[in-house]
Amino acid sequence: MSRIYLFIFFISISTSTLIVNGQEYHAINGSPYAGAASSFNNPASGVNSIYKWDLNLFSFQTTVASNHLTLFNTTLTNPSNAILSFDEGSNSHYAHHNLDLNLFSLQYKIDEKRSFSIGLRGRMYNHLKTSPIIGNDTITSNLSFLKANRTTPFIDGYFTHAGWIETNLNYSQVLVESNNQRLTGGITVNLLRGISGAYAKLNKIVVSEFVNGIDTGYTLVRGGFNYAYSNNYDNANTNISSSQLVKDFLKNSLSRIGFSLGFEYSIYNNYNNDGASNNPINYSWKIGLSIMDIGHNTFKPSEYAGNFYSPQAKITDAVIGNKFSNIPAIDAFRDSLKTIFQNYDAITSNYTISTPTRIILNVDKNLGNHFALNTELNMNVFSTADHSKLLTRELNLLTVTPRWETIFLGCYMPIQYNTQGNLWVGAAIKFGPLTIGLHDISWMKKISTINGGGYVLFSLHPFNTKKVISRFDCPE
Repeated sequence: MSRIYLFIFFISISTSTLIVNGQEYHAINGSPYAGAASSFNNPASGVNSIYKWDLNLFSFQTTVASNHLTLFNTTLTNPSNAILSFDEGSNSHYAHHNLDLNLFSLQYKIDEKRSFSIGLRGRMYNHLKTSPIIGNDTITSNLSFLKANRTTPFIDGYFTHAGWIETNLNYSQVLVESNNQRLTGGITVNLLRGISGAYAKLNKIVVSEFVNGIDTGYTLVRGGFNYAYSNNYDNANTNISSSQLVKDFLKNSLSRIGFSLGFEYSIYNNYNNDGASNNPINYSWKIGLSIMDIGHNTFKPSEYAGNFYSPQAKITDAVIGNKFSNIPAIDAFRDSLKTIFQNYDAITSNYTISTPTRIILNVDKNLGNHFALNTELNMNVFSTADHSKLLTRELNLLTVTPRWETIFLGCYMPIQYNTQGNLWVGAAIKFGPLTIGLHDISWMKKISTINGGGYVLFSLHPFNTKKVISRFDCPE
């Protein structure tokens, strides 16, 4: 059972961070001050950085979108008074979450035409979605859930989880340049190591109601269930040190290669240049196009993974409750499922979960006097509605970010409309090497949904004895 707890702990790392703050670093999109983090958005942007050296010692972001949890009485002065409520009604419930932990990134501009960066990151994506079902705070048992959903045609849903470590190798350079334009291109090679992968699917579960005297019950009629998780949870010894546990996880994981491609086109004019040569901060327009995270992670399934379908006769809610009331280990969980369904197929082949492949169009307008306006369209290659394949996806769709920034200071207000139809208004500030932002500030209200997240970046710029300065970035 300790391996189940280990898996739950790995998943819950991200959700616990939502109570604090912290891919979706919207404040710095299009910024020439983004440094190494700019390659998370477009591999061609490194050579357009203002810094010759950029050392990102730490960056972290987490994002969540859900439609079934609401916080009441939330206040900054007394957050302990908050009440978490499950939204009532018949809805297709969803919860999408991602986490990005940049452990180390170093960018170096070889010259004004070429740039190189290397970085190490940990990433996690969780996706859950159900068919329309009825849920509320009063549901406490199988019986109460089935009673509430006795008119629901079927129960269907899926959960996908993927966590991996990747090493990013990025190279960008100027492809074409003239007095008033510049085209750069870049590529990032991602060395992937899948350390945690899992999925589960409910396949059109149908129940029928019966009456036995004064008692009402429900019988499982048809449908199926299948699940798998990576076998490094089976092989990990939870009675060892944390460092050795990490080594065991990595030892039993598989490696893959992914990549990202991008281009940036900058337009200059005489007003912005004022006689100076083209540089990273005196552009008039900057247009970026990239395709990010092409690839997938591969996982070896646990020996306890399987497909279960065609329910046995007379499997009632009471029988299901008894069979799962005291499960000591994952093998007992599988064996209980085998007694509920007539058919069982072990999952023995490796399975893959795609990385969040997407196309990004980014337009940045330099307004002068330290102001700029960035607009970004993020198009997932894989739909959030499709669960026939194992996929991960980003949440942002359209983001507009006004910003004011210098080398040392910055204020940002990203406004985004995401793939789930949420409109978020965020905020971020930069003070020296530290940038902190929130995806959505609505959690400050007394009633708010569990949506949003945040990010933090800490970057240094060593060995930069000379910085590109124009009249649009005079020292404050």
